[in-house]
Amino acid sequence: MSEAVDFNNMRKELIWLYEEFLRNPADKSIQKRAIDYDRNFGGLSSYNSYLKSQPVPPDIEIALNGLSAIYQFGTWGKEHDLSNDKIIYKARKILEDLKK
Repeated sequence: MSEAVDFNNMRKELIWLYEEFLRNPADKSIQKRAIDYDRNFGGLSSYNSYLKSQPVPPDIEIALNGLSAIYQFGTWGKEHDLSNDKIIYKARKILEDLKK
């Protein structure tokens, strides 16, 4: 038996997660929640790669893929592609798209 995915609820959860991250990016509990959420739901984003129906909305697909940036916050220096400033920028953009 399969369960239906409630993308509206998922969007609300992702909005909350991104908002909390942006309030305090260094909060390890938020980073842990991002890891847990990614473990539980991150694989959904790959369905669009395999299914013609593209079941995962684009904003949720991008938000799920962006969770790794949240839990990598603080681990990269400015010389890397994912500097903290770039992670914050990416999170703000993802949050903006989720709220549309």
